[in-house]
Amino acid sequence: MPVKNKAARGAARLTDLSALPVLDDSVRVGYEGSISKQGDNADWDWGLYVDEHGEWVLMEVDGPGCLFNFTQHRYPTSETPVFRFYFDHAAEPQFSITPAEFGTKAPFLRPLADQYIGPEDNGRGPIRVVRSFVPMEFVSHCKITSSVRLEGAEKAKGQGGWGHVTYQLYDDAEGLRTFDPAEDLTALAGRYTAGLPFAGSPAVRGGFRLAGGEARTLFSQDGAGTVTGIRLVMEGFSPERLSELWIRISFDGFSQPFVEAPFGAFFGCEYGQTPAAIRTALLTCDFSGEAAVFENRFPMPYFRSVRLEVENRGKASVDFSEAVVYADGPCCDPASCGYFTSSPYYPPTPNRPGENSVIADLSGSGHMVYGVLTGRGITDGCGCEGDVRVFIDGGRSPAVESDGSESWASYGWGFVTPPQHNPFSAYNGAPGVNSDWSELRLTFTDSYPFRRRLRFELEHGEQNNGGGCHSGQVFAYMRPDRRPSMALCGEFGPGRPGYITDGRVQELRDRFENGVHERYETFACVEGMTGSSLRAVIPPDSRGLLLERVSRQDRGPMEALVSVDGADVPQRWLYADGNPCYRLLEDAFLVPERFVRGKQRVEIRIRPLTESWNECQYRVYALTGGADGCTGKGRIE
Repeated sequence: MPVKNKAARGAARLTDLSALPVLDDSVRVGYEGSISKQGDNADWDWGLYVDEHGEWVLMEVDGPGCLFNFTQHRYPTSETPVFRFYFDHAAEPQFSITPAEFGTKAPFLRPLADQYIGPEDNGRGPIRVVRSFVPMEFVSHCKITSSVRLEGAEKAKGQGGWGHVTYQLYDDAEGLRTFDPAEDLTALAGRYTAGLPFAGSPAVRGGFRLAGGEARTLFSQDGAGTVTGIRLVMEGFSPERLSELWIRISFDGFSQPFVEAPFGAFFGCEYGQTPAAIRTALLTCDFSGEAAVFENRFPMPYFRSVRLEVENRGKASVDFSEAVVYADGPCCDPASCGYFTSSPYYPPTPNRPGENSVIADLSGSGHMVYGVLTGRGITDGCGCEGDVRVFIDGGRSPAVESDGSESWASYGWGFVTPPQHNPFSAYNGAPGVNSDWSELRLTFTDSYPFRRRLRFELEHGEQNNGGGCHSGQVFAYMRPDRRPSMALCGEFGPGRPGYITDGRVQELRDRFENGVHERYETFACVEGMTGSSLRAVIPPDSRGLLLERVSRQDRGPMEALVSVDGADVPQRWLYADGNPCYRLLEDAFLVPERFVRGKQRVEIRIRPLTESWNECQYRVYALTGGADGCTGKGRIE
């Protein structure tokens, strides 16, 4: 009998890797950072506001959750900031750290936290990039501040920019504990220092030759189980092997494979010109010696059958001196787990002026666990300056961004010293320039959950003006039939039935910050209200509600209380950022299941706590949990 699986939240995502396939529709990913509000590459000056202590707020969010990544880049000669972390409305910070202490101040120990010092780079550097993947849980609130304003990009003036933080938010605080800096994380850090071993036992082992144009089945099995690892050792590596050799994985009799990917994307590096030994927690791509080693440790459950194939799409034969597939017995409940899935590979494609590169556009529900991005011949000094933008569930504002593609991997300030790697990210490229590169970011900790769609876009250059080509692929755990796990219950706003407000209405015409700079949209915007209500019909088996709101975001932080049929939801609807240049925003709020269980109609009341609160449009979605089970045969269109 399969084990009943429970989703891992918070710090457990770094320790319970067997739970990676378990889907949780009540999780959201969040981001705050220094992405330029002007839509260009001026990624500094964008701290949120000064708090009552005179500290610059970098991030603030309400509700239970966990910080998973903190990244900042600054000249070591600039004034030293003190970063302070406040959890659960504490009056004093529970943890403080300076950039020089990353990697050495407990519990921010290597390799969970460390530093990258960039080169002199013709006087531009050196730059210190600090990053942490230490999980920091909170049960009701989180705020991060800096003692100094992080602004500017001129070393001579003692300046230095900000960076980003990513986190997950949950519908309740079950299993979470407020981050305690006294907790000993030595064992966790040591686990990632040593490298994670393969789980399970070798199911097949051997070597073989793969002729040009040939496909070979490495592992095939009927019944239920989990592929826990793949290890291939190739003799006589050459860079073109990363694009010519492909992995194809099929599960449970579905007519199309769930994974079809070139080696470069599947194992984490598409750039093979610079010898590299890239080792992350779950992927290895090592072609630094005479033989190349490729490893993937992501668990891949199946419930009826599995078939794993390797295909040589090149002309020359390839010799594998070792091929091992690790497997384990049934360990996943098909009703709660997703299949390991790749987006269709985005081949090297010329960048088009004014348009983002759409690396992936997945329909269905699941969560993303890693992505590989590659730039080739990106010109005009724009090589890694394009911003990553991840749009969740059709949202018009990105749920995750990065101030440049290199910052998404927590390196920042250029790809000029390849190869680099840490347990959670890596890159390789052409030394001394940033026009040709490939980067990897594991997101299995701060995984990007989506309930109906994930769209992953990459800008090229400061404003989509970088030329060259992009390629890449993302990998996720997904429900098999690609059905969404959310259903639209209604759209509400001025002039629409079911919406009541005492605010005033005026026209708003502007743009969403999405990398497409001339796409103007018009909304009727309600401001100055003391309260609004939405009356919605919902399915009685709803597992919660997701409220999506379009608003104007040029007047600073917005905050409101939300109630359902008179019962207050504990967490506030807080949006702490703002943008005076691209005024349109779409953000979201999750109503936990206990507020709607068994109901067919609800009245949702919004009570603003700030004068800046406004609303143009609401969409109310019911969380449905997706399909029941993964064991039947089907067809993926």
